[in-house]
Amino acid sequence: MKITYLGHSGFCAELSDCVLVFDYAKGELPEWPASKAILVFVSHAHQDHFNWKILKLGDGYSRTHFFLGNDIRLGENWLRSKGLPPSVKERVTKLAGGRSAEYEDGDVRARVHALTSTDSGVAFVVEAEGKRIYHAGDLNWWHWEGEPAEENAWMAEHYKKEIDRLTGQHFDAAFVPLDPRLGDQFGYGMDYFLEKTDADAVFPMHLWEDYAAVDRYLKTPVGRGYEDRILRPERGGQVWNI
Repeated sequence: MKITYLGHSGFCAELSDCVLVFDYAKGELPEWPASKAILVFVSHAHQDHFNWKILKLGDGYSRTHFFLGNDIRLGENWLRSKGLPPSVKERVTKLAGGRSAEYEDGDVRARVHALTSTDSGVAFVVEAEGKRIYHAGDLNWWHWEGEPAEENAWMAEHYKKEIDRLTGQHFDAAFVPLDPRLGDQFGYGMDYFLEKTDADAVFPMHLWEDYAAVDRYLKTPVGRGYEDRILRPERGGQVWNI
């Protein structure tokens, strides 16, 4: 499996017969064989996770399908304003938290399950070609300094509730927020995810280009135990083969 970092929370995972593209917002997309199915995942409508131009992928790849968080609205007037035909919606599956969908096209089969975000939209669990991949979107333990204690307590409760649904599950690759804007609490969400799941390769994201945050996390009590599994994004276009 070839993983390419697109920037911020954007990644793609290239498998033998399909490519999974997650939360593309900026950067250059690789080129893939035209025969491959391209499955695009957009967790929610925030501009740092959704660039509408991703909907043009169907122009170059005939086997393209879009899985979108349920907060994303594709009205016909909006589509026309972007030069997109209303028919693009025929390739779209909308998902709310707790819902699942399946994709099948010839030899390509995928199963998608959505979790409810603690911010907007959903997180994705994707199974394809024997691989299991998790992309959090904005599902994170957003503990902000200065927020009322009851709001931070709500956040902790709801984040744990969603991640507990993944307890004991194995992932070949996981893309998990590690947002340095949260200060000393920036690792809360990553800590809980690592403790509850079994992930072979974990890619911190939502770093706002503060890539040194990964090194800071690896010095924390939980982070030190995962040095062999946590990979370090450093630049858009970076590639890993796992």
